[in-house]
Amino acid sequence: MVKLAGETLTAVGRMTVAATELEHTLAAIGAGPDATAEAVFAQPGAALRAARAAAGRVPPADRQEYVGAVEGAGTQLAVSQAALRAMWRPGARTDAAMFDEITVLLLRCRDVLHRLARSDAA
Repeated sequence: MVKLAGETLTAVGRMTVAATELEHTLAAIGAGPDATAEAVFAQPGAALRAARAAAGRVPPADRQEYVGAVEGAGTQLAVSQAALRAMWRPGARTDAAMFDEITVLLLRCRDVLHRLARSDAA
């Protein structure tokens, strides 16, 4: 069993909440007329798949930015999951700073997606 410092556990918690919030944002972007964001969000992996599909339907002038933002979010979600799993490998990095760095990137992705969604709704 891995013994983590309290500050590391707190940082892991922040990262987990940021990743979950990013997934909820992806679900909101990906939800369409047949599903609500909550229904999409409730299925593991569905938020990213739905957001990818939605990004492909964005008008061509904005599509590249949308696709890039969604793919960036997918990458950062994968990084956060890999960081959690790596904690159980011998010698793995488990300092709070690493998880906080990942959290910052997850929140940047969330902010970009929010901005794109707002400009799309306007």
